[in-house]
Amino acid sequence: MGQSRATGQNSALSRCAVLEGEHARVVVADIARRPRPDCSIIVIANEKGGVGKSTIAFHLCVALSTVGLKVAAIDLDRRQQSLERALINRSGTARRLGIDLPTPQSQVLIHQSAATLCHEMTRLGSGSDIIIIDVAGHDSPIARRAIAMADTLVTPVNSSFVDLSLLGRFHPVTQDYMGPGCFAALVNDLRAERKAQHLPPMDWVVVPNRLRSTGSRNEALVKTALDNLQGEAGFRLSDGISERVAFRELFQLGLTHLDLKRIQEFSKVHSKARVEMLRLVEFILQKPEMHAAVTPEMGIAPHINAAKLEALTAHG
Repeated sequence: MGQSRATGQNSALSRCAVLEGEHARVVVADIARRPRPDCSIIVIANEKGGVGKSTIAFHLCVALSTVGLKVAAIDLDRRQQSLERALINRSGTARRLGIDLPTPQSQVLIHQSAATLCHEMTRLGSGSDIIIIDVAGHDSPIARRAIAMADTLVTPVNSSFVDLSLLGRFHPVTQDYMGPGCFAALVNDLRAERKAQHLPPMDWVVVPNRLRSTGSRNEALVKTALDNLQGEAGFRLSDGISERVAFRELFQLGLTHLDLKRIQEFSKVHSKARVEMLRLVEFILQKPEMHAAVTPEMGIAPHINAAKLEALTAHG
């Protein structure tokens, strides 16, 4: 009886997550019939705000541009425009310091429709190796379509069961897994529909963010829950990113720790934060398909090869 009730609740949650306006089949069919650039698409998304989506999107843009990949960035948060502002500030910082900072071309999607998104992706993606899309922290038709188009979906989460509830529901006392959260249900319905429509599989990476150096009991509980959840929800779990004030300070200037070597006063600084972020980028790029022959049909940029990954490590 209990198991039957839980199954019914999970099915109801999945329907609730996806059917508020449109079915996953409608979303995937919509993006499948539109033109798509011949490059890899990495989407940074979580329906919970304030988890570090734009910070990670920005670091991905810089790291991949630094090793010579042609990167395009699309900011779907037309209100805050955090990623776009960071890239604009980056160009300003480069001019003021008189240094060359690898910077991707970028665009804020003001008119938010599938047609406009695909048009901008085709325009910016021409000649690009990777498109990085930063999605606003709430559910919307454009967010669902961006997620449905992802070759790799990256979801940052803070060490909080409030954040974790979007991925999975856990018993408040025993911490037993009770069923998928609304965002995980949405993602996996879109993944299932991609498979049904014979589209390439979507890789999903979850990134624990703002980890404390000293750790805490709550953080340990969240880590255990994520370890148990990755098999249920079907994502790969990264080591995560530590809480660092420097991330926020450099972000305002459009800089990352990778850029410090380009600034004379900081050129000899060896930053643990830089190594940590490079390991994350490498983990995101090392999806299972990349260990086999890479072809454009797989949705993975053929230029992202072992040499590029080694170049990332060298920057540490």
